[in-house]
Amino acid sequence: MAGQLDAARQLAEEFTDFAELQQPGRAIGEVVLAYVLIAEGEFARAAALLGPAAAALERTGYSWGPLSLMLLATALAEQGDLPGSAKALRRAETRHGTKSALFSPELGLARAWSRAAGRDRTGAITAAREAARMAERAGQSAVALRAYHDAVRLGDLRAVDPVTRLAAEIDCTVGNIVVNHARAVASGDPEALRAVSDELAAIGMRAAAASARSAAAQAQR
Repeated sequence: MAGQLDAARQLAEEFTDFAELQQPGRAIGEVVLAYVLIAEGEFARAAALLGPAAAALERTGYSWGPLSLMLLATALAEQGDLPGSAKALRRAETRHGTKSALFSPELGLARAWSRAAGRDRTGAITAAREAARMAERAGQSAVALRAYHDAVRLGDLRAVDPVTRLAAEIDCTVGNIVVNHARAVASGDPEALRAVSDELAAIGMRAAAASARSAAAQAQR
């Protein structure tokens, strides 16, 4: 959220390396690393880590198991792999429960991106908004802000007020960019969208930057 994705990835890699090959420590480290890779838009690399990690964590009963499947569903959906995403999402939903309640917003975002992969834009935005509201109700303000950003990437025109409120509460680099992104999408301003794309690319959020560039191209027509 501070816009230091390189540092976040390096820290996650340190956690993973510290665990060496000991399970479930290594799998947990790989889930953390995949979380950062998804933020960077490195979906193939994230999915490659999450498949084996999910298999290792499934036997533990830890909340990390359902989370790994939620993130796997998201990473596959972002690559356009609807069948793979749907399969991972079903497994995540089956295993999600009280222990993994903390990660309910991530499950909502997995649903959002899976619907987007199926070209259900309205359903995707609705799922992302619900994920953001779940995070807010749980007091997870930073997660809520990220969920609203996903909604904005999907084309949500009504996210300006909630992201502005959350960004004021958290006061971080990514929050300020998300506000700019939400405003640019709501106004359909291609120049503002290109500026946001540059901001996102500069901190390493390449998929979000691509979303802003795509929206700018559509607004320019």
